[in-house]
Amino acid sequence: MASLIQDNFRVRKSFAKISSLLDIPNLIEIQKRSYDKFLQLGADPMKRADIGLQAVFKRVFPIKDFNDSASLDFVKFEIDAPKYDVEECHSRGMTYAAPM
Repeated sequence: MASLIQDNFRVRKSFAKISSLLDIPNLIEIQKRSYDKFLQLGADPMKRADIGLQAVFKRVFPIKDFNDSASLDFVKFEIDAPKYDVEECHSRGMTYAAPM
């Protein structure tokens, strides 16, 4: 507990003057790199590594019905360009999205 000096004033320790500041990493760039690695959009769709969204689809597919008479296989995924830009989505109250 801080000691009382006189007339009920307490001695305060100031941490306002720190000699060296921490380098703040670009947190947005870290998220973008993680998202790019998850989607692998720069890679050829048929030669994508088995990580990220590709791994999720490969783990879930093939989907078969209960009689094993039909099967749905995964070939590849593509993400098209968004229909509207960010500003137009914001002005219309829409979600900025791209079809997959």
